[in-house]
Amino acid sequence: SQSPKARCQVYEYMRLKSQMLQEQEEQHQLLHSDGRGLGYLSSGRSNGLLATSSLDAAIRLSQQPALVYMYLKYKWAVGERRGAFQMMEMFANDYSRKVGFDLRSPEAFADHIDAHTMEGGHGNLDTADDARTIHLLSRFYFKRAEWLVSIQQTAKMAQEARAKASLGTGSESYSLRQGNRTSTGARRSRRGSVMVGTGIASASSSSGLAGDSPDMSQKEQDAEYLYKLQGDRIEESILESYRAATVLDRKWYKAWHSLALRHYVETQKYDEEHSSVPAGIIQRHVVPAVHGFFRAIQLSKSDTTLQDTLRLLTAWFNYSQHESVAQAVSDGLNSVSIRTWLQVIPQILARIHIKSEATSRLIKQLLVEVGKFHPHAILFSLYVAARSDHPKRSQAAKDVLAKLHDLSPEVVEETEVVSRELIRITLLFPEMWIEALEHASCACYGKNNPEEMARILRPLHERVRNPVTSHELDFVQMFGTELAVAEEHVRHYFAGEPGPNTEVFIQQAWESYYMIFRRIQKLFPEPTSLALKDTAPMLLQCRDMHLAMPGTYDPDREIVCIGSFAPVVTVYASKQHPRKVKITGSDGVEYTFVLKGHEDLRQDERAMQLFGLINSLLTRDAETARRSLAIERFPVIPLSSNSGLIGFYPNCETLHEIIRDYRETHNMYLNLEQRHALQFAPNWETLTVPQKVEAFEYALSNTPGNDLQRALWYKSPNAETWLERRTNYTRSLAVMSIAGYILGLGDRHPTNIMMHDRTGKIVHIDLGDCFELAAHRDKFPEKVPFRLTRMLIMPMEVSTIEGTFKFTANHTMRVLRANRDSLMAVLEAFVFDPLVSWSYIQDPDNSDDTGTATNRRRPPANTSANANANNNANGPNNRINHEQLARWSAAGRASRAHYDAAGIPLGSRPDEPRGSFSHNPGYDGADDNGWQTGNPKARAIVKRIHDKLVGTDFDPNKQLDVAAQIDRLIQQATSSENLAGLFTGWVPL
Repeated sequence: SQSPKARCQVYEYMRLKSQMLQEQEEQHQLLHSDGRGLGYLSSGRSNGLLATSSLDAAIRLSQQPALVYMYLKYKWAVGERRGAFQMMEMFANDYSRKVGFDLRSPEAFADHIDAHTMEGGHGNLDTADDARTIHLLSRFYFKRAEWLVSIQQTAKMAQEARAKASLGTGSESYSLRQGNRTSTGARRSRRGSVMVGTGIASASSSSGLAGDSPDMSQKEQDAEYLYKLQGDRIEESILESYRAATVLDRKWYKAWHSLALRHYVETQKYDEEHSSVPAGIIQRHVVPAVHGFFRAIQLSKSDTTLQDTLRLLTAWFNYSQHESVAQAVSDGLNSVSIRTWLQVIPQILARIHIKSEATSRLIKQLLVEVGKFHPHAILFSLYVAARSDHPKRSQAAKDVLAKLHDLSPEVVEETEVVSRELIRITLLFPEMWIEALEHASCACYGKNNPEEMARILRPLHERVRNPVTSHELDFVQMFGTELAVAEEHVRHYFAGEPGPNTEVFIQQAWESYYMIFRRIQKLFPEPTSLALKDTAPMLLQCRDMHLAMPGTYDPDREIVCIGSFAPVVTVYASKQHPRKVKITGSDGVEYTFVLKGHEDLRQDERAMQLFGLINSLLTRDAETARRSLAIERFPVIPLSSNSGLIGFYPNCETLHEIIRDYRETHNMYLNLEQRHALQFAPNWETLTVPQKVEAFEYALSNTPGNDLQRALWYKSPNAETWLERRTNYTRSLAVMSIAGYILGLGDRHPTNIMMHDRTGKIVHIDLGDCFELAAHRDKFPEKVPFRLTRMLIMPMEVSTIEGTFKFTANHTMRVLRANRDSLMAVLEAFVFDPLVSWSYIQDPDNSDDTGTATNRRRPPANTSANANANNNANGPNNRINHEQLARWSAAGRASRAHYDAAGIPLGSRPDEPRGSFSHNPGYDGADDNGWQTGNPKARAIVKRIHDKLVGTDFDPNKQLDVAAQIDRLIQQATSSENLAGLFTGWVPL
C-alpha cells in the first residue's frame, strides 16, 4: 500500500504529464492555423518554441525546485518572458499547495510553523525536502514580485511612447489606465486565472488581451500582455509576493528590504499625487515600511545598512506627526545596534528641531544614547547645531550636550574649546570687518536696506566689546572708539522717525565706517601666517587631550587623540584665505587640516558620505574591485554653519598649478588659448554661439594643449612609474566623472581638481555646486556633464577616450545603476536635508539677494532729506555720497577677486562663491515643512537622479543601456558648442 504522500506524488506526475501533452497539441494546432491564437508567435519564434517545448515539458515534470527556478530565470533572461512568468505562477501555486502555504494569508502559515516548532516538531515539514522547497518558494515569490515590477515599468514606458507618437499623428493616445477599467466580474475572473496555475493557458488563449502591434518589441508585447492580465491588482500582487517571501524565509535580508522599499515607494507615489497622506495610507504603507526597514537593518551586513537607515529616517521624519509611525519607530529603536546610527548622524541632527514634540524627544534620546557609547562621533556635529541661529534647534542640541556632559565631561569640554578656538582663527577681526563692511554697504546703498546692514554689523560690534586674545585687544585699541561712534550713529538712526535729521546719522555712520575700512586695509595687510599665542592661545594649552583627532574616529580601531597643536598656522594666498593647521596625535603622527571660513561644509560632508557608499559598491563588484576603482576621499568636519576643517590631502597640486608651472618653465603665456581666441574674435562677449565655436576651435587648432600630458611624463622617474600614474589618472578621472554626473556636480574648473604627485590620481575639492545647480544658472550655465576637455584627454595617450577611460566609465555606471536603490536612498536624504538644500531649492524670487523684503526702513526716494543728504555729501567737506560708497564696496570685492598672475579669473561663474554674507542668512534655521517630498523642486531633482540611474536621462520614453548612455555623456562633455559657451574662468581648453 502507498502512503498518502506517495499517492500525491503519483497523482501530481500524471496531472503534469497530461497537461504537457495537451499543451503540445495546442501549440501544434496553433502553428498550422491561420488564426492569431496567442497572438505573439512569429515564424522565427515558432521554431524556437518547438525547439524548447520538450525542455519545458521535462522541467514541468521535474521534482527539483532548484532546477525549475534556474530554468525560469533563464527563460526570462533570454526574452521568453510570457512563458517564464506563466510557468512561475504555475509552479508557485503547486509548491504552495504542497507545503500548505496560502498567498492571501501568509501570517497563518508563519503562526502554524511557530506553533509546531514550540511543540518540538517541524510544523508540516515532513522531510528536509519540504524545508528546501519552502526556502526555494520564497525565491519564487520574490522573483515573481521583481518580474511584476519589470512588467509594470516596461508596459508603462511602451504605452507612454505610443501615446506620445500618436499625439504627433493626430490620433487618439492610448491610455493604459482606460484599458484597465474593466468590470468587477471580469477582474475577479482574471484574478482567478492568475492565481490558479492550470488556468493560465486557457486565459492566455481566450482572453483577447494581446492586441500586439507589429512595431512593438517582443519584450514590450509580453509586458503589456501580462500587465493587462494582472489588471488593477498588480500593485497588490507585488506587495503580496514580497510579503510571502519574508514569511517563507524570515531571515532573508533582501526580501525584507524589498518589501519595505516597495511600501516606501507606494507612499512616495501617493504623496506626490495628493496634498496629504491619510491615516489609511499611513497604516497600510508607512508603518509596514518602518517595520520592514528595521528588520532589514537587523539582518543586513555592515556595508548595506546605510540605504535602509536613510529610508527609515525619511519615512519617520516625513510622517512623524502620526502616532502610529512614532510608535513603530520607538518599538524598533531597541532592535538594532547603536552603531547603526553613526553613519547617519548628520541626517538625524538636521531634524533635531522638528515640530513634532514626541519625535524631537525621541531624537534627543537617540542622540544621547549614541553619545554615551560613541561621544567622539557626535560632539563636533552637536556643537554646530548648538551654534545655530535657530533658537529651537540650538536649544535641542544644548539639551543633548548637557546630558552628555554628565556622562563624559572632559570630552565635551575639550570639544567646545577646540571648536570655538578654531572658529576664532578662521576669520580675524581685520578680515571680518573688511568683509562685513563691504556687504553692509551693499545692503544699505545697493539694496536700500538699512535693516540688513545693521544685522550684518551687529554681531561684530558685540565681538569688539568682548575681545579675548592679544590680537583682538590690539584691534580694539586701534579702532574701538571709532567703531563705537559709528554704532552710536546707527542707533540714533533707528531710534528716530524717518526724516532729514535721521538720514544725517546714517551718513555720518558711513563716514566713520569708510575711514575704518581704509585704515584696516593700510595697517593689516593680508597675513601669511598666524601665531597661536596671539590669535588662539587656548589651543596651545590643549595638550594630551581625551578628544579624538577630528575625522579619524572609527569604533573598530584604537582612538587617536589630540596631542598638541603646532604653534604657527599657515595662511594660503587664495581668495578665502584658508588656514593650514597641524595637529600632533597621540600616535606621534602629525595630521594636517585646512581650516576654511566663508563656506558651509555640511554639503561637502554629505557628498563624502555618498562617495563612501560608491566606494563600498565598487569594492563589492568583482570587475571594479580588481582594478581598485575608488573615489579619493578626505574627512570633512563642519565647525559651524560657515566654517570647518577639511583633511589635508598631501602631495597634491591643482591642475591650474601644474599647467602654470609647466608654462612658466617653457616661457609660454598662461592664457595662450584665450589670446588666440581673442585674436580671432576680439569681441568675444558679443559673439553668437556658432561664432564662439569657430573662435574656440581656432584657438585649439593653434595651441598644443599637451601641458598636463608632458608634466605627467616629466614628473615620472621612469617609464614604468609613468605608465602606472597614467592608468591611475585615467581610471580615477572616469570614476569621478560618472559619480559627479550622478550627483550633478558642477564648478569643475582647474583649481577645484587636483592630481596626486606620486600616484597620478585625480582628487576633487569644493563640492558646493550639486544637483546640476550650475547647469541652470541664467548666466554661463554649465552644459557639460563633467569636465573632459582636451587638456584632460591628452594624458590618456594613444587610447584617448576610447580605451581605459570609457571602459572604466562603463563599469562604474553599470555598478551604480545596478545599485540605484542604495544611491537613491543617500541622494534623497541629501536633497530633503533642510540644512544643505536651501541653496538649490529656495525660490530665487523670494531670496534675500533680490533686494526685496518686508518691513524695511528705507530712506524716502524723493524727499528733501535725501536731497539734503546728497548735497551735504557733495559739499566742500568732501563727504562720501551713495554712488561713491557703492563703488567703494564693489572695488573692495574686486580687489580680492580670485585672478591668476595673467589676469585670468578662476572659477566657473563671475559671481561670488558660496558661503558669503550675501547668502540667505536664515538657511541654518530653516524649518522642515518646506523640505519634505512635496517640494516640487526637490521632487524634480530626485526624478532627474532616478532618470540618470535607469538610463532615461536623455529621453524619458527610451531607456539607454550603459554603453549608449556613456557615449552620449562623452559626446556632451566634449562638444565644442557646450565648451565654447562656458565662462572664461572655467578654462574650457
